[in-house]
Amino acid sequence: MHRIRTPAERRGSRGETPSVYPPREDSFLLLPFAAVAPGTRVLEVGAGSGIAAIAAGRAGARVVATDRNPRALARLREAARSEGLDLDCVRTDLARGLGRFDRVLANPPYLPTQPEERDPDPWTSLALDGGPDGCRVLARLFHDLPDHLAPRGEAYVVVSTVQDASALVGLADAWRAAGGRRSVVASRSLEGERLDVWRLDVADRIGRAPTRRANGGARRSRGPRGGTSPRPRTPPTNRSASSPVPAPGRALARGAASGRRRSLPGS
Repeated sequence: MHRIRTPAERRGSRGETPSVYPPREDSFLLLPFAAVAPGTRVLEVGAGSGIAAIAAGRAGARVVATDRNPRALARLREAARSEGLDLDCVRTDLARGLGRFDRVLANPPYLPTQPEERDPDPWTSLALDGGPDGCRVLARLFHDLPDHLAPRGEAYVVVSTVQDASALVGLADAWRAAGGRRSVVASRSLEGERLDVWRLDVADRIGRAPTRRANGGARRSRGPRGGTSPRPRTPPTNRSASSPVPAPGRALARGAASGRRRSLPGS
């Protein structure tokens, strides 16, 4: 049974308040899918430390990385500049305001979290809080993906067994019903948890999954290269496919259900 750590424990043993999610098991499980051909248009959604975005840039991709955390973007921008990578950083919610890409990479927050369990540091909470069922952000990402995948494009998304199983099934079923394809392309078992990477593509002209729309707009550090275009306007959709059912257990942190704090020093 998972123990909810106190706010002091969440802040870390040195009393620090981290603001950038450091690379963990989930980050590294996604990393191989950043290996692309030169010139590929790659989007990393919610990049955090941005190790996948950096890897894609080193492979010669034209990369856009998004996050709502300005400190994460500042660090990533500096790292990309130091290596001369073709990498743009955009502060926005998910991929709002962006165009289409050949490959989308995402490791969205998936820790089931009740309002009273949110981390006291808002940036850490942003990286961890997946809502009561762990699928709140994932559901919004599924809703927006058809707007951001180029023809023959594909997305690679991290999910976890700590998320509500029925909510995950609902999202997968909605994706298939809309004309998309889903497969599990990587897995890693940890104590009390299994991480999977889902590969998603659009076999035909896919409709939108019935999920909530994101609010807010994008604020660019500089315009993305690679021919991305403004996002098409679409009508409002139905309620989220992610059901607000609390998961029976609670993980201590993303990427490992035991042995890890919810908050860790930034990297």
